[in-house]
Amino acid sequence: MKKYFLVIAVFLYFGLAYAGGHITKKQKEETIKCLGHYSATAVLPADTIEVTDMEMALASVKVIRSFLQKEKVSDDEMNKGMNEYVDKVYGKPFNKGMNDKCNKFIYKLIPGSKE
Repeated sequence: MKKYFLVIAVFLYFGLAYAGGHITKKQKEETIKCLGHYSATAVLPADTIEVTDMEMALASVKVIRSFLQKEKVSDDEMNKGMNEYVDKVYGKPFNKGMNDKCNKFIYKLIPGSKE
């Protein structure tokens, strides 16, 4: 009987821990990729991007970093992934398709991020 109770208790503990808002590895990777996209967007020349897109990118970087820190993602891991993405797109024009994809993903993942 004790074994069954222990198995149920362990299952409930890990089930509740996951349901408590922890993100998956795939979500973390996608979030860091979007962090890189928004970081790259924020430093585009002003004459190549709409001001609202640049403002949104700057705000998104702050929101995403805060979210990832709450999820216990280290600054080193964030910076490494972000820099890898920025290096790929540096000097390229604003990517509206990626921006829309990241907006949709982040709005769904982070409560209140659309506001």
